[in-house]
Amino acid sequence: MYFEQFTTINGKFRVLENNNNLRKELAMAELKKRRSKWYARIRIWANNIRKEHEIQIPLKTKSKVTALERLFIVNKYEPDIKNGLSFTFPWEHNDSQVKVTRFTVNDAINEWILHRVKIGIRPRTLEINQNGLDHFTNAIGGNCPLEAVTVKMIDTFVDYLQHKGLVITSVNIHIRTVKAMLRHYWKREQLDRVPLIEELKKEETNPIYITDDEFQSIMELNWLDEFYKRVFYFFRETGCRLREPFISKLDGDWLDIPNLSKGKKPRSIKLSESLKTIYLELMDWYKNGYGSTLVDPADNISKMFKKSLRSTNADESKRFHSLRHTFAVRRIVEQVPVFKIQKMMGHSSIVTTEGYLKLDLKRLERDFPSVTYKPVESGFRDTEIRDTDKGHFAFVDGNLIN
Repeated sequence: MYFEQFTTINGKFRVLENNNNLRKELAMAELKKRRSKWYARIRIWANNIRKEHEIQIPLKTKSKVTALERLFIVNKYEPDIKNGLSFTFPWEHNDSQVKVTRFTVNDAINEWILHRVKIGIRPRTLEINQNGLDHFTNAIGGNCPLEAVTVKMIDTFVDYLQHKGLVITSVNIHIRTVKAMLRHYWKREQLDRVPLIEELKKEETNPIYITDDEFQSIMELNWLDEFYKRVFYFFRETGCRLREPFISKLDGDWLDIPNLSKGKKPRSIKLSESLKTIYLELMDWYKNGYGSTLVDPADNISKMFKKSLRSTNADESKRFHSLRHTFAVRRIVEQVPVFKIQKMMGHSSIVTTEGYLKLDLKRLERDFPSVTYKPVESGFRDTEIRDTDKGHFAFVDGNLIN
């Protein structure tokens, strides 16, 4: 597509010929017309070899003469613009002065977090986002203009995280946070481009679960309060994520988990009488008991489970989330269809659930002698069919029955 290009040399306008070397040598703003609108285009070159990216400044006029006059003004600030400064020009704010508008990384973070609060992102997710962005500003500085963030800065950020000893999974979580923030501003046209950001590759690992013997050892700990033993049993038998019970509602025998949890998939779990009793006890502890005095009651449960694992000399790689893996693995031993396990777990993608199929069934049967294959229809209840009698199945003391 043809468009006219101009630059200014010594205060005079000159049409640029199709000469890349001349453009690199001049490195000035160019006049570009696109869809009947005039822009000042500033190209930023990397080592005078290739175009790294470009900045387009709207000139707010259909007149070429006026556009050329405004291009001359833009070129006065072209070196500063290339160094990451942003300017508001007179034709953009009905003022006679050119104003510096530095939208820094700190500004971007504060505005983005506030936006995510307004759209209802979970507090725990916001906490993770803020933690990752705090690391980001520690690594590259918060006063850096957002437009100036480069791939090299991202590499510095990753090196910083690894130097602090974060595992690959945690590093990738923080990388995704930064990428999400930058894409947010790119979509709002506050950024002209988003640096290429790649996550670290990690080796595939099997889900880590708690064997029957390990769980029994925890149940036999003399120092562990019986309340925590019952709570651990509840999580193993329901497959709930750590914080899901605290945002769920009990409707009769059904525990309704909203779409506020990680998988964004609402689901309902039918509780046996024993599991319902434990859930009510957990909620009373959370609202009225010791849990109500804690800043993070869920974290208290997680730490108590980790302490219990250490007392039984279990593998250090095992943690509270292993109870959720254990729920899925026990369903695999029962030979429950994978698509039903996906619904029970609330996975947004069946690919996640299929990861459990890689485990050796012979070993699983040895690790879970209390679980046997039961050739019965077993499953779940979708929130979409919540008021029907179709597809209702129940968890009863760890076993799935009609």
